[in-house]
Amino acid sequence: MFWHDAVNLGGGVAMGPGGASAGVADDTRGRVLDAIGLRRRPGDEARLHAWLQSRLRELRLPSIAAYAELIEAGGADSRRERERLMRLFSTGETYFLRDQGLFGLLAGRILPELVARRSAQRTLRLWSAGCASGEEAYSLAMLIDEMSPCLGGWDVRILGTDINGDAIARARTGRYGQWSFRALDDDRIARYFRECGREWQISEHLQAMVEFACGDLLHDDSARARASADAGGFDLILCRNVFIYLTTPAVTHIAGHLAVALAEGGYFVPGHGELLGETPSGLEAVPCPEAMLYRRPVGAAQRQPEGAAPAVAPAAVPPPSPASTPLERARRRKPVPARETAAPVDPDELLVQAWRDADRGAAQAARAACERVLAASPLDPRPYFLLAQLAEEGGAFDEAVMLLRKVLYLDSRFVVAHLALADLCVRSGEADRARQMRALAVRELERMAPDAPLPAPPRTTAGALLHRLRAGAGELRGVREEGRDG
Repeated sequence: MFWHDAVNLGGGVAMGPGGASAGVADDTRGRVLDAIGLRRRPGDEARLHAWLQSRLRELRLPSIAAYAELIEAGGADSRRERERLMRLFSTGETYFLRDQGLFGLLAGRILPELVARRSAQRTLRLWSAGCASGEEAYSLAMLIDEMSPCLGGWDVRILGTDINGDAIARARTGRYGQWSFRALDDDRIARYFRECGREWQISEHLQAMVEFACGDLLHDDSARARASADAGGFDLILCRNVFIYLTTPAVTHIAGHLAVALAEGGYFVPGHGELLGETPSGLEAVPCPEAMLYRRPVGAAQRQPEGAAPAVAPAAVPPPSPASTPLERARRRKPVPARETAAPVDPDELLVQAWRDADRGAAQAARAACERVLAASPLDPRPYFLLAQLAEEGGAFDEAVMLLRKVLYLDSRFVVAHLALADLCVRSGEADRARQMRALAVRELERMAPDAPLPAPPRTTAGALLHRLRAGAGELRGVREEGRDG
């Protein structure tokens, strides 16, 4: 979809998305994406190709194949390149107490259970895997602090890891903007933060609870080894909004390693629906209305045989024997029965109500509806788009950009997200980039049936939007108003 001209990237061979060598180039770019476990979407390889043009020049590498060898090789240089790639294809949007239903479950049931189980050792180990800028890890610290009368003299440690070194550096500073507080109550803000210019500094005693480190979940073993040597494993591992970007083999590999890192009785919490109904080997599913949890049973073997690959077994089927092959396991997979405890959610109906709430200025109600949609359907781009509009209207422009990039990651043909980004590019003075985004939107609309409805704003069709863009009225806000009033 992007940058379709063939470009010579070395070796005298044109390796654009089209051309005689396109098949070879596509295979090589596929190696690059596979090295970070990235789930491919339409346009990703073309996007990677455009990015590699400058990256190969900077690294003085002769070809994409040489770059693929670099990121597959291991070592510090390989790690840095994998970090760059994940930053290109993912977003780090997060905030304190994100998913209040889950944090209520942790505070009211899971953490008290873990404290009771660890009463003899008087230790507690928690891990926020893929912690981005640290809000989730510090949210765990808040819950622990609120249990402090029960934990006097305990050794409590919280680990936050992410592949993004810049995000980890920010987490270590403990400084955040107002947008990170959108699910945090005033009492906790007053208790745990002090105002520091235009930002807020988290309290020193919470910072002392959390250790942050760079970590690549697909390739690194350091945190798991640290937990094994230290206290027999982690009691709680959160790894949310990470797996949506990854291929099934990468998800299986990472979830298997995280499962092995758990202590007996410990819990693993992925994002809503991110394991697609599968249960990591050695764990048992614990369905709750607030989240799907996975627990290592007490008395279960802590380690797989040396060299055994982590496997994912279906929740509704007993774990396969060690002799079974991945193909045999795949053939035995069955649909997971719907959870009886969870109320049914109609994403379309919820989103209609969310837009109505946004139109009448009830931003908090609109956000809550979006969160409910994401809890039921984490790969739906539509709630992220509305959250981006709410962020922009609240003046959180960086947050809006991040959310819109997530929309386009999930659906690269989400036309109005391209136009929303164009508006933000105009605001930031990037006129050329804005024109590119609008031209891309026009190309996508031309491929669509004129009466095809667009996912947002409501009541807008592809033909109506294309007419406005061709007439030179390309500002998305005007389209939004037409869609809402129509």
